[in-house]
Amino acid sequence: MNYSQKRTLIGRIVYIGLTLMAVTILVVTMYTFFGSSKRGEKDPPAPDTVTEAAPDRPSSTRPPQTDRPASVDTEEPTITPPDDEWKPTDVPPKKDWTKLKVLMPVQGNVYKHHDLTNAVYSVTMNDYRVHQGIDIECTEGDDVLSCAYGTVTAAGYDPFMGYTVVIDHGDGLISRYRNLSDRFADGIEEGATVYAGQVLGVVGDSAIIEISDEPHLHFELELDGEPLDPMTMIDYNEEEAVSASASDDK
Repeated sequence: MNYSQKRTLIGRIVYIGLTLMAVTILVVTMYTFFGSSKRGEKDPPAPDTVTEAAPDRPSSTRPPQTDRPASVDTEEPTITPPDDEWKPTDVPPKKDWTKLKVLMPVQGNVYKHHDLTNAVYSVTMNDYRVHQGIDIECTEGDDVLSCAYGTVTAAGYDPFMGYTVVIDHGDGLISRYRNLSDRFADGIEEGATVYAGQVLGVVGDSAIIEISDEPHLHFELELDGEPLDPMTMIDYNEEEAVSASASDDK
């Protein structure tokens, strides 16, 4: 084979090689183009992409995927307490004082009763007048007790009824202890809290308008701003009180 023939053969080989490379590149390019087009049709739209189905295309009947867990609401549920559950803002039920009893503030015979209709004779004033409380006969110096738990709202001198202690028992009940001596018990002052049976002071003779009466405690009760007969709320046995008073006289 001469030089011319060799050159021709080499040229043909190079041409065939270039042709094969061009064909290969073309095939790869076409495969890549058509392959990406098919994948684009199969891939679902991005989460933030909104697609509208063609009007004449039926909606998909494809069942929902079950391999993805349902969304979980992480917000804590609101718990509503039952209506009968106690809450800090609840207010205790109001006492019905008309169904309750209080202590006798001093032991003795009730010789002058509560009366707002029929006037009661006053030895000191020498006239008849209504009586808002009860007068309990006793001995001067006897202890005077709080009839129930409460708060002292006044402890001082009244120009007509003498030394007086006033207690607010809550829920509308007020008690007044009059004709005391000027010696109140320790701690008995405005704002003090007292318990049932606590000593407030002792019986005296400081009530000017009742100064002629026997030594006694003038005791009043008031409910919701209206005078109340203390005899409706205290345990009082008249026979025992009279017997005890007679024994004291001996």
